[in-house]
Amino acid sequence: MNHFSIDRPQSVSQARNDFLSNGNVEQGSIAEAIERSWRRCLANGVNVNSPSNLEVITAQELALKREQNRQLLSLALPEMETLNEQIAHMRNIVILTDDQGVILNSLGSHHLLREEQRIALSPGASWREDHRGTNAIGTVLIEQSAMTVQGAEHFMAYHHSLSCSAVPIFGAKNQLIATLDVSNDSNTSQQHTLALVKMSAQMIENRLFLASHQSDVILHFHARPEFIGTLWEGVAMFTEAGKLVATNRSGQFQLSLNSQNNQTVDFENIFDIPLASLLRQMNGVDKLIVPLRLNNGARLYVKVEALQKHQPPAITSRDAKRASAANLDLLNSGDAKVEHAIQQIKKVLNRDIPILIQGETGVGKELFARAIHEASPQHKGPWIAVNCAALPEGLIEAELFGYEEGAFTGAKRKGSAGKIEQADGGTLFLDEIGDMPLALQARLLRVLQERKVTPLGSTRSIPVSFALVSATNQKLKEKVESGEFRSDLYYRLNGLSVALPALRDRTDLQALIDVILQVEQTSGVNISPEVMDVFKTHPWPGNIRQLHNVLRTALALADGVEVSEMHLTQDFIDELQGLNLGNVQRPKIAAPQVLALEGLAENAIRSAMQQHVGNVSAVARQLGISRNTLYRKLKLIRLIP
Repeated sequence: MNHFSIDRPQSVSQARNDFLSNGNVEQGSIAEAIERSWRRCLANGVNVNSPSNLEVITAQELALKREQNRQLLSLALPEMETLNEQIAHMRNIVILTDDQGVILNSLGSHHLLREEQRIALSPGASWREDHRGTNAIGTVLIEQSAMTVQGAEHFMAYHHSLSCSAVPIFGAKNQLIATLDVSNDSNTSQQHTLALVKMSAQMIENRLFLASHQSDVILHFHARPEFIGTLWEGVAMFTEAGKLVATNRSGQFQLSLNSQNNQTVDFENIFDIPLASLLRQMNGVDKLIVPLRLNNGARLYVKVEALQKHQPPAITSRDAKRASAANLDLLNSGDAKVEHAIQQIKKVLNRDIPILIQGETGVGKELFARAIHEASPQHKGPWIAVNCAALPEGLIEAELFGYEEGAFTGAKRKGSAGKIEQADGGTLFLDEIGDMPLALQARLLRVLQERKVTPLGSTRSIPVSFALVSATNQKLKEKVESGEFRSDLYYRLNGLSVALPALRDRTDLQALIDVILQVEQTSGVNISPEVMDVFKTHPWPGNIRQLHNVLRTALALADGVEVSEMHLTQDFIDELQGLNLGNVQRPKIAAPQVLALEGLAENAIRSAMQQHVGNVSAVARQLGISRNTLYRKLKLIRLIP
């Protein structure tokens, strides 16, 4: 439920009065879940003013409940403490209940609450809906989905001074076992609270899942490798023989499984290789991220934890080459230029030849660089990426080369290793190398020639060994000719130069869209022919990154139905109207559809702002619009002054 500033048809208090008077609620005045709860309360004869008693269980009963939920309490406490620290300045109470709505533990600013609030939010108090009326805890237990209940949305007037955000917590077998809630005074802002509670609840679920099962092999996976290790990762547990033991909820969704069929599924029913082959590829090294194909052709990235004590058979050199090729081949989606680049890269992988990737912004240069690392002999070593255009000018040398204690004002007491030293034994990726200051290029050249780095303020040189991959969206030859880039550094970086084509020049648009749909876990959603026509004729100045952002937002707006013109953002439509598409007919979007689109776009912005806890840069990236455009829209819909 969204609690940004929204103009509602009528106030919640007025909606409640109308409901109690005639049983009707004006459409849009309250959330559907709130209305359902009000109707349940009315049917159950719940008092609209206050509870008949405070419904607090005895100390002995509370001790018994805590003993029955000992594992839950133990695993939830670290997340509750972290959440409490995040919102301590807002006078909140963090609450954990059992599956009956009885508070098991609570942390926070109890001393700032009124007496009746303090008693109601203390351990032992019950928040069942049939006793307390509409409230976040009790109503979430029935609705089994996250929600916020604020002020007059509570059925009982007695609770109108409270604002509460609760999330259900599911156990290892997908059974509802608890709720996590944050409650405070109704005058306190709830803008980001629900998003924070959701993340904490998911972390608790992940802890419960890992603690509730025993297995020989654990797989952590996601369609996007950067999400492995986060609360959104899928987790699957297998026996040594490849029998599936259990998957968490995210894993079930990504693998299209359910909790009932877990016991009849083998590793080979899910992936296109046996578990033993995967373990051989790992060569005894745990926690290495590798790409895998599902049997339906979709791609996932997987981190393996092999818990068995014995090591799998050593990987052969032939198997190693096959595994390395697979890392790069996953990027081959049918375009001849991309395939040619991949074949060139494969031939130099084991020859210590630096690779320079050129292409426009958004064509996937970093994705290629990461695949090169994963396919190289250095794949077990660190991956260190440096954005040369984003390093602070005054600190760029310290960031790259490191520094000794006292090298400059503000330096850490024990000094710091630079990015180049950190890359020792792995891969150094220099992104946007064309933006490196000219004065710094000489120092970098010396390091690449001597394979030694000297930290700032030090006289000692540290030997380093790493694979070098660079990338740029600029024409480096022209910068060399104009004197903006050193020619000797250019030829040092340019062992093999591969050019990635712009999206408008690629022949595999449909395949790329299919990959993005898989990444967004919406591979069953259709895209209308009209939208595909627009995509095929668009010049895509932001390339694959822009395509991904446009699709991600359209999928959110479509909400499971076919993606049509009305699901394209206003920003994208404005860009289309400014393009010269020749004789190609642009999509005609009628005025009513435009109005509906504006409403959908507004909802997308509000949802993204809550999802990213107000991080404007992250929201702009997700929606595929500039920060200036986003700020303008935020002001129009009054999310910021």
